[in-house]
Amino acid sequence: MEKDKGALELLFSMEGIFLLAILAFRLGFIRELHLQLSPDEAYYWDWSRHLAWGYYSKPPMVAWLIALSTRFLGISEYAVRVPAVLCGLAFLVLFYLFVYRLFGKLPARWALFAAALIPIFTVFGLLMTIDPPLLLFWAGALYAGWKAAEENRWFYWVLLGFFCGLGLLTKQTMLAFGFFYGLWLLGFRKELLRGFGPWLALGLAFLIWAPNLYWIATHHWVTLHHTEHHFKEEGLSLFGPVRFLGEQAGVLSPLLLILFIWVSWQILRRKDWRSEPRLTYLWVLSAWPYLAVLPLSLFRKVNANWPMPFFVAGLALTAGVIFSLRGRGAKWLRLLYVVGVGMALVGTALLYQLPRFPQKFPPSLAGLLFRFYGWKELARVVDSHRRPGEALVTDHRYLASELAFYLPDHPQVYQIPVSPPRTQYHLWGIPRNLCGKPVLWVMKDTHHPPDPRAVPVLKESIPLPGKRKRDFSLWRGFFIMKLCSLSG
Repeated sequence: MEKDKGALELLFSMEGIFLLAILAFRLGFIRELHLQLSPDEAYYWDWSRHLAWGYYSKPPMVAWLIALSTRFLGISEYAVRVPAVLCGLAFLVLFYLFVYRLFGKLPARWALFAAALIPIFTVFGLLMTIDPPLLLFWAGALYAGWKAAEENRWFYWVLLGFFCGLGLLTKQTMLAFGFFYGLWLLGFRKELLRGFGPWLALGLAFLIWAPNLYWIATHHWVTLHHTEHHFKEEGLSLFGPVRFLGEQAGVLSPLLLILFIWVSWQILRRKDWRSEPRLTYLWVLSAWPYLAVLPLSLFRKVNANWPMPFFVAGLALTAGVIFSLRGRGAKWLRLLYVVGVGMALVGTALLYQLPRFPQKFPPSLAGLLFRFYGWKELARVVDSHRRPGEALVTDHRYLASELAFYLPDHPQVYQIPVSPPRTQYHLWGIPRNLCGKPVLWVMKDTHHPPDPRAVPVLKESIPLPGKRKRDFSLWRGFFIMKLCSLSG
């Protein structure tokens, strides 16, 4: 096992130059492209104008990071996405140092190349959602968790608790890290559980998470109720696991996923590999979670990004084993890995070109961008029909967040209240002083607003990539009194 690589040593190395090139390219890409914010990005930006310890569907970290960036850089698409690029770079640095510590220079180098080029990791190094900081804190927890178990020093247990706590303030998926790390300790390093360290890390993580838990408890547990729907059945589908694995192959790299499955199978069948702590650590924190998710795909669609953090350890395991093996077959396994990285590079190169030249791609692929188009056009139409003193009220959070961002004065846009609440806009409610006041209703498709006396202003359709369109309608009326009882 190698000693830790120093920061200066990393900076003046091939890997350091590669990381700086990735940083410069991604910052330049998001600045020059001017890709409109996705609805989720605009939604999280709107959260950042109302800082709190929690929000309807997610913990607060994403809003805090966006607020910090836009405070210094102003309100722009670039400013919203800069934290994603920085989190992505920090993730790659921690991931490289982690694999270097476990397996040495060559495996760490190829693990870094793969992590920087895998399509889904690239996406979340450019778009500002909850996943970029989650990947950062997950990689930090992996590193600190290994060091804590290896050296059993209180500093690393504190560091582990710190990263896990920050991860819990980012996304509830971080609970899975704690669960599977605990299983690894229980199954392979049980003696550590008799010490103070793991419990110190656990206590610190929950202490950091506590303000968000308090917020959830004082808001009728809305975040937990929202999370429940991810586990609701949608009907039995025997094809579900095949679709799940196919999507994972597409967003990762087919060959890298196959190699990860092969390495995981070898650990299961070979007792000598299961006696190696480095391998069991990565195996339990990658293959086991994937096996836990796989049955879920029988009953509902599993989004491609849900198991994404598990592949961090999976990629470290794959690179570590394949570039540490010796013997006749090792050369061919390394070749397959390099080809897998090449496939990831091709996928990522196409990914970079898709938003620049959507017209050159088949409609089915160009259509993947529909969430990033049409919002500026919508805002221009709405702005041309606004009257002084009119509030803006809509029936969908996508419309509310995108209008708030792209209208010149960044107004507070409201969503028609419902009970129980289904979005953060419902939790914020509508000020009482707007009841009975004039409203410009912005409705999805041709939906009629709840005001029966509302007068239609226009119905319009905005063309989108992939032969899609966005239909909306504007109505002029008043915020009726019966909705006031649902607001706030």
